[in-house]
Amino acid sequence: MLSTYRLLLSRYRRYIIAALMLFTVGIALGIVAAIYYPEQVQQLFQMVVEQLERLGQDIFTGSKLQGTITLFLHNLRAVGLIAALGLALGIYPAFAMVLNGAIIGLVGVVTAHQSSWLTFISGIIPHGILEIPALIIGAAIGLRLGIGPLFAKPRSPFARYDERDSGWRGYRQELKNALVLLGLTVVLLALAAIIEVNITPLILAQFRQYSANAFSPIAY
Repeated sequence: MLSTYRLLLSRYRRYIIAALMLFTVGIALGIVAAIYYPEQVQQLFQMVVEQLERLGQDIFTGSKLQGTITLFLHNLRAVGLIAALGLALGIYPAFAMVLNGAIIGLVGVVTAHQSSWLTFISGIIPHGILEIPALIIGAAIGLRLGIGPLFAKPRSPFARYDERDSGWRGYRQELKNALVLLGLTVVLLALAAIIEVNITPLILAQFRQYSANAFSPIAY
């Protein structure tokens, strides 16, 4: 199975890089907006915090098991939508990567201003090292399924095999590959949810700064 994942990830390399670049651009935009447009960003930040607080109540007010499942299902649905809606020319995955990056950049600057960068990093890194790769893989799937057929080369799985072939045979195989990779994101998101609900709060408690600002589920 590991060899299968390595092979598929190598095939998706360009799309993974593209998703990562979009995510990085989003972070940069969020940071720039927070620095140069603080008043407008503060209003947006409050809206983000309110949404995170509502979800955080569902996750952190009940049992840890229930909270972990709630967070996992939320993030899984978000990644699944990013991958599935990529069929529309990859527009939604691109938007989602920039949006999620911008939120992280914005929240990072505001949290650093209100407390410290260390607080923000301690609240995002423990689960983010698993959650962010899952997000990037989901976006890469959406980008490949939506954009790949537009640039199909003769040896591409999206290419037609003969004059009677519509290209669906290769595309069907790509859908199977996408489901295999989505299985990997399920594992990553499950582990990330366990860490975020059970471990991240303990780390943040060391800084006595635990708040909804550090909670970062995947946005839609």
